[in-house]
Amino acid sequence: MRVIEVQNYGGPDVLKEAERENTKPLEQQIKIEVKAAGINFADLMARAGLYPGGPKPPFVPGFEVAGIVTELGAEVSKFKVGERVMGLLFNYGGYASSAILEADTVISLPDKLGFAEATALLVQGLTALFLLEEAGSSNGKSILIPGAAGGVGSLAIQLAKIKGASKIIALASPNKHDLVKSLGADLAIDYTKAGWSKVVLENTESKGVDIFLDSQGDFEGEGFATLAPGAHWMIYGAQAASNKPLAGDKLWALLGKNLTLRGYSLYGSAPHFARGLKELIELTVTNKLRINVQSFPLEEAAKVHAAIADRKTTGKVVLLP
Repeated sequence: MRVIEVQNYGGPDVLKEAERENTKPLEQQIKIEVKAAGINFADLMARAGLYPGGPKPPFVPGFEVAGIVTELGAEVSKFKVGERVMGLLFNYGGYASSAILEADTVISLPDKLGFAEATALLVQGLTALFLLEEAGSSNGKSILIPGAAGGVGSLAIQLAKIKGASKIIALASPNKHDLVKSLGADLAIDYTKAGWSKVVLENTESKGVDIFLDSQGDFEGEGFATLAPGAHWMIYGAQAASNKPLAGDKLWALLGKNLTLRGYSLYGSAPHFARGLKELIELTVTNKLRINVQSFPLEEAAKVHAAIADRKTTGKVVLLP
């Protein structure tokens, strides 16, 4: 089978196309022909050797796929050959023409939902949904969403709107402002210009936002200044260059404003995956949730990783074997 392999830790150029021997599923596994393999920022970190607990080279990145069942393990009765499915690969292996998944991580795919769109729901969709849930009710709340044109951000905007947010403020580069506004953002701000936090405060009557969905984890960034009293600061990524600890002045503000600082990992919500996916699928097939997809051939994985790192992509980015 065709795969994209990380042969050594490094930049996008370490991603190489290769051939691997086909393997058969074990008793409680299924094998699928991959029709779409989702890309997440975690893949970029794993490729560079920066993902905690990540695989060692050589490995095939990618942990979300959608496709058609081609073979069943002896103890699998829930699915049938030829069925459309999507699922998660907890040990990577998604950038490939075929993949073997644990049957209990797979769900059937409705005919109305395309393979590429389905991959957006698995990691990024669930992350956006559960972040908002863990931050408390969005109804009547103001929400700040960095990376708003990306996979998580573009879905978080829409889900926040659906769940009754009073004001959604999106951080994005200027060429993506029309996109995020079309998804439901009330205000789009250029995060590349220093002082953007002042714009947030000006548009929240100097109060600040109630929920901050932070993919950077940068304690020295401007996000802290945008937090309203009692706000929830939800950190779900670590893309920031700064490794500075929380400074004393911010610590006292954290206490004085009764802020909730919360780290979030999707896999901590594993017991709720089925419920979350059911909700996301229903919203998508009824056209209440719009999924923006950029698709590329499998062999262009290196080019796509570079484009994601340079923030040149929007929405869900997938590889097509």
